[in-house]
Amino acid sequence: MDIATAFKVMMKGVIVSRNSAKYGEIATFLLNEENYIAYENILQELGYELNGENGYFYLSKSDALSSEEIEQFIQSHKDVFMLISILKQLLPHARSGSNIKYTEFIAQFEAKKDEHLEKKWRYIFKETDLKHSSEKFFERLQKEFIIEKLDKNDKDTYLVLNSLEYYLSFLESMV
Repeated sequence: MDIATAFKVMMKGVIVSRNSAKYGEIATFLLNEENYIAYENILQELGYELNGENGYFYLSKSDALSSEEIEQFIQSHKDVFMLISILKQLLPHARSGSNIKYTEFIAQFEAKKDEHLEKKWRYIFKETDLKHSSEKFFERLQKEFIIEKLDKNDKDTYLVLNSLEYYLSFLESMV
């Protein structure tokens, strides 16, 4: 593992989580103080800042975000916030490092008769097929590096990545 590899991945907007099978090596690399400082110094020269806490790392601009940039961030991530809201509503035990099950999610969704939840769901997924839209839900959480399959042969169990804390802390700061 080296700084170039970390930079290549993180410049794509990936939040690397220590408990990720895919990007955990980068997070572990950055947990080494020497590596962190060296990477941070390079990023500062380029106008970026390395942020890390609770087992996850991400890049941001060194300069403070303008109100326009904050609005753009919120707009581009509103679906992610909605996905997390739904996940936490149906599986409140979901937190960094925990396992969640697709089948439990479906069962909770079917058991919960909540108009507000259904409105959120329709906002993200226009289709009515719960199985297909739930698969898309889990695919999107994976794409955003919030969950990861524990085993490629197990289509039911997922690991909640440390990056979930990033989104939850962002939401808390807006309240």
